[in-house]
Amino acid sequence: MVKWLLQSLAMVPWVLLLSLGCHWALLQWLADTFHGLNWQPDWLFALSTSFVLIMLFAAFQLPVWLGVAKSSVLQLLFNQAQRLNQGVAWLCALVALSGIAVAYSDNGLLTAMVLGTMGVSIMLIVLLSWLVMTLGEWLTRNVSGLLPFAFFIMKQRLITKSTQILGVGLCAFLLLFTLMLLRDLGSSMANYQRQHDGNLLVSQASNAQMQDIVHWADNRGISIRQNKPFMYGKLISINGQSLADFSQKPSDSLATLQREIRLHWSDEIPANNELLQGQWWTANAQSWQQISVEQEVLTDLGLEIGDRMTFAIGEHYTEFDIVASHGYKPGAGSITFWVQMPTSAVAHLSGVAYSMASLELQDNDFPVLSQLWQKHPSLRMVSLQEMTQRFDNMLNMVTQVVSGFSLFIVLLAAIVILSSIQAGERQDRKKNSIILSFGFSRKTCLQLTFLEWLITGIIAASGAIFGTWLAGWLIYQSQFSMTWQPDFLWLGLTLLIITGSVVVVGLLASKHSLSSSVRELMTD
Repeated sequence: MVKWLLQSLAMVPWVLLLSLGCHWALLQWLADTFHGLNWQPDWLFALSTSFVLIMLFAAFQLPVWLGVAKSSVLQLLFNQAQRLNQGVAWLCALVALSGIAVAYSDNGLLTAMVLGTMGVSIMLIVLLSWLVMTLGEWLTRNVSGLLPFAFFIMKQRLITKSTQILGVGLCAFLLLFTLMLLRDLGSSMANYQRQHDGNLLVSQASNAQMQDIVHWADNRGISIRQNKPFMYGKLISINGQSLADFSQKPSDSLATLQREIRLHWSDEIPANNELLQGQWWTANAQSWQQISVEQEVLTDLGLEIGDRMTFAIGEHYTEFDIVASHGYKPGAGSITFWVQMPTSAVAHLSGVAYSMASLELQDNDFPVLSQLWQKHPSLRMVSLQEMTQRFDNMLNMVTQVVSGFSLFIVLLAAIVILSSIQAGERQDRKKNSIILSFGFSRKTCLQLTFLEWLITGIIAASGAIFGTWLAGWLIYQSQFSMTWQPDFLWLGLTLLIITGSVVVVGLLASKHSLSSSVRELMTD
């Protein structure tokens, strides 16, 4: 333990320097996109993070310490200690990674989805590795040739090859997950909005302004897709505690609730919502101080049915009891609200009523929108084209951020391949020496290595693509209630690119083991 501690302390300064350098390079990469972004190291945060890393290393090292403490000469002779520590190692890794996820996540639902899909991807990659190598070796055991021999060699090193495939597959999954979802998200959102919301959104209109919009639309035969009332309110406290005291864990929901939000009223469950928990009120309900809160907000803030929320609406504070939670349901427009209340509550509130609406305009209708603007300068409207442009601008910024992290993921994949080759280099050199001793050429060794890396790349890429598809399907359903339809041609090209990259890197990294000779085998 003392040796490990000294090694960790000697390693931390180099890790800090490398991390600071990567941090500086990443901020320089993003400086053109995010203006005013300056590199400024936080040494206290760096030291606290280093301490967390040392604790993580200790968690991964714990099985070794337990094995040393419990091992005996008899156990070492029969190799029982390794089997005993394997389960402890998996448990320590699971606890450590779960702790990281809980500590750093700002959206529990999305984190659970990503980790769940990663778990499914891991199981699929392990299953594919076992099936391909086992069945491949069994089906070709009576056949001669390089491919049967490649399956035989990989089957003999099943654990090593499975670990190698798993590392490459997870890196490919992270890369595909970030890039593919960003690639499809913009077009999917634009198509959905045009289909269900029309091409003009009224984000805020007073009652008088909304009446004029309805009259203008009727005169021109324009279809009003949605028209929903709301008033502004600011969340002050939850169960008597201020918002800052109630929830100190950062999240998108918390950041939004620190500002004024739109409160909608309806006695019926809106067509684009579904009841997930609790009970919706009726039109003749006696109590008006009850609300339904969007399910993701409940999850992010740790709220439950029965909690009490206090809103500042107009000039007064009003308390509401959470009696239900709702979620978004596709097919009836995308205008939805985090907080909804009974219609009878409006008579007791001092806030100003507004409306949100969406319309479908023809090309010749846009030039005459100036009539509404001139009459109501404070009217807030935005076209689908402008919304799409804003979304694309934001998506481009996110893409640039993700591209920086993608470089680190690619570097991680290369490290996984290199480390796995270095770990099995002795076995690879011996395998190549045996092949040469049978009278075969080095070209045969190269072809055999090529087949091994080709099988590795195909299995890793297949598991990564399936995991990405599952993650996209879950997140699109949960966050946007849309069905994700990936481009299968792009997926096929991705499979070829990942497999080809793994083969090329694997062959280059295996160059040293391919230089073995029969003399080395005789020496061993």
